[in-house]
Amino acid sequence: MKCDVVVDLQFGSTAKGKLCQYLAMNRKYDFSIRVQSIQAGHTVIRDGIEYKMQTIPCAWVNPNVMLILGPGCFIEKNQLLKEIGWIEQAGISVRDRLILDYRATYITEEDKAEERANRLTESMGSTSEGAGASLIRKLWRKGGVVQVKDDMWAVKNRLMEADTLEIIQKADVLLEGCQGTLLGVHTTPYYPYCTSRECSVSAILGEAGIAPFDVRSVYGVFRTFPIRVGGNSGKTGARELSWEDVAAYSGDPTLVPERTTVTNRQRRIFEFSVRDMLQAMMINKPDILVCNFINYLNHDDTDVTTWSKLSTKSKRWISQKEQILKQNFQMLGTGKNPDSWIIR
Repeated sequence: MKCDVVVDLQFGSTAKGKLCQYLAMNRKYDFSIRVQSIQAGHTVIRDGIEYKMQTIPCAWVNPNVMLILGPGCFIEKNQLLKEIGWIEQAGISVRDRLILDYRATYITEEDKAEERANRLTESMGSTSEGAGASLIRKLWRKGGVVQVKDDMWAVKNRLMEADTLEIIQKADVLLEGCQGTLLGVHTTPYYPYCTSRECSVSAILGEAGIAPFDVRSVYGVFRTFPIRVGGNSGKTGARELSWEDVAAYSGDPTLVPERTTVTNRQRRIFEFSVRDMLQAMMINKPDILVCNFINYLNHDDTDVTTWSKLSTKSKRWISQKEQILKQNFQMLGTGKNPDSWIIR
């Protein structure tokens, strides 16, 4: 097996979906795997239409890639069917290449109700989608967890169920990580303002059942101005900004505040933190760094695709950060367009 891993080096929303889309269309993979859960939304744009995926790997845009929801997946049935419908409406087959690992777990309405009852959205900015409650039930090992192997729902909806650990052993694999390293429940510097699991490369590999020795490349994705979800979601290692600050810095009078993919809450935005990045790089050891939202440095750089045409302002920011972090940024995302990349 050869596995490329996409991991978020900040707090999520670093345009991992856009990167996975690019890799799926420009590299040759047999399988794309997603683990973890519904509280993370990854956006891809195909034929001008945005698709906000919370369950199915973004590599669905390439009809030649098989898609896996791995052992560590927590699946919300209605969301999964909704995403299948989106893909089929786009004219791409998906049921014949989507495989659910038999150990994957379903999120129930009881899980969602429990998180809402505990008011996690108000206390720490949780999405309250039931992912944490479902994980806790699974860890208690007292029953009550509905796994794919115990349920006929997948069969009724013409979905494949298998032991995915076996079928990927000689494959070329893209592993799509969720959320962000600095949200990991054990390693975050900002506990308890975190998620319910670890989000590092090693954690993602463990939930997919892939050995570290099978990793070929680690794509570490980050953004020029990191975000956290709206509400009482905690701090970062740098100063919080307003969206008006970022608009003025970039020279973009039309810049509007971002909203979260899952809950549609306005995101909070911060200055870049070298300290945070160094910790995330230490945990993940990425060999390919991917910096997105370059256009937030200078609006004139939106959709630029060559280094020579990038503004001096953006080049200076990138070079300064590369010197401090002691690693070059091999890929630069300059806009929402799937082709808005500078490959160095």
